[in-house]
Amino acid sequence: MEMSIQKTKSLSKNKGFLFWTIGLSIVLVLTMIIAIAIGSTYIDPDIVYKVFVNKVTNSTMFDPTWNDMFENIIWEIRLPRVILGALCGAGLALCGVLMQCVTKNPIAEPYILGISSGASCGAVAVIVMGGISFLGINSITAGAFFGSMISGILVFSIGTCMGKSTSTTRLVLSGMAISTIFSALTNLLIYSAENSNQAKSALFWTIGSLGGAKWEVLLTPLIALILVAIVSFIMSKTLDIMLLGDDNAIILGINIKLVKTVLLIMSTLLTSTLVAITGAIGFIGLVVPHICRTIAGSDHKKLIVLSSLIGAIFLIWSDVAARGMFPPTEIPIGIITSLVGGPFFLWLISRKNYSFGGNN
Repeated sequence: MEMSIQKTKSLSKNKGFLFWTIGLSIVLVLTMIIAIAIGSTYIDPDIVYKVFVNKVTNSTMFDPTWNDMFENIIWEIRLPRVILGALCGAGLALCGVLMQCVTKNPIAEPYILGISSGASCGAVAVIVMGGISFLGINSITAGAFFGSMISGILVFSIGTCMGKSTSTTRLVLSGMAISTIFSALTNLLIYSAENSNQAKSALFWTIGSLGGAKWEVLLTPLIALILVAIVSFIMSKTLDIMLLGDDNAIILGINIKLVKTVLLIMSTLLTSTLVAITGAIGFIGLVVPHICRTIAGSDHKKLIVLSSLIGAIFLIWSDVAARGMFPPTEIPIGIITSLVGGPFFLWLISRKNYSFGGNN
């Protein structure tokens, strides 16, 4: 009888997860269509859909009765931006899940290792001191990526003693220290800027934007996201066990050092790739995993899927608000994510029945 009840509960939970997955997938598709339609020039969602189908199928399945300008706006400007927003939102949320599991810290996020500070420092250095000539317009992105990787390597080397230590306290403290150093260097570079345009450009970049979205920059974050998502999904049971504590995980045969090293490297690479293109967009990696825990509990297989979907939806709508709040001026998207994410997070943690790990 008891076994039957447990099977019924398990089946009910799986049906609930399937319902959330299908529902959020539909919402994500609708969100992308609406986000492409909204802008300084409004485009009917029906036209957005028809242009997309024609371009993807490389045919005239729908007779092009619309203005050619609409087609260029949809395909060359807005669609890459929306796709980048979805990739970045999903990636940051996924990294948030992994970092909170590795550190067993509910306030951990992708930037806890100082990656965003390193990226900001690298990008601002290129803006203020001049671009890397042979990289052309990609010099800022390259500077951000190198800065984030340097930060990640320093934190990993110091925080884990080159993989020999599994102390999450040491790792978090190392990340905070490295982040503080790079933030100070960034502020020093901004202060030394020769003109206000450099300072404004540097400040805008450090708070994040999807303005640099182009088709040619989407492949790298897409590959990185797919790779990290697959590895995380395969290791989902191990992640569940790690929440029981390092000692219990070791007793159950988990190689803690190896698992943490792999997760840290994967998270660092994905976050570095995203931050190098979009800048530092905060709060998504912190808030979204907690939202998903109220739905899926501590089951990481479910958390990975739900966090990716909700993160993508959240960032796309944040970008719509950033573009439409003070038209035609675009405000940094990090302002929107913080204004929405901060109060929501406060409400979430104020709930009496909320705890890190959610309801199992």
